[in-house]
Amino acid sequence: MTMDSIFCIVLGMIFANGIPHFVKGITAEKWPVPWKTFASAPTNVLWAITNWLVVIILFALFKPDINSFDAACFLLGMGITGYYLALHWSEKNDETE
Repeated sequence: MTMDSIFCIVLGMIFANGIPHFVKGITAEKWPVPWKTFASAPTNVLWAITNWLVVIILFALFKPDINSFDAACFLLGMGITGYYLALHWSEKNDETE
């Protein structure tokens, strides 16, 4: 695994982190952000967009050429983060019931 592959995995992780913030934001639900326990819906949408902008900027600066393996690594990063978030929030939901 090369540094490019690891870079694409990390970008996928950052991208995936923005998804729950965006979904919660557009459905007008409060959701935790790094600096606040629960943030407003507009704050979460902005945080999601910030995550995605970071991915776009880093990708444009450091990885202008992409191949299918890099794309697979990006999806792997998304999958790792998605799985972790599903486990984390499932445990949190179990605690509150």
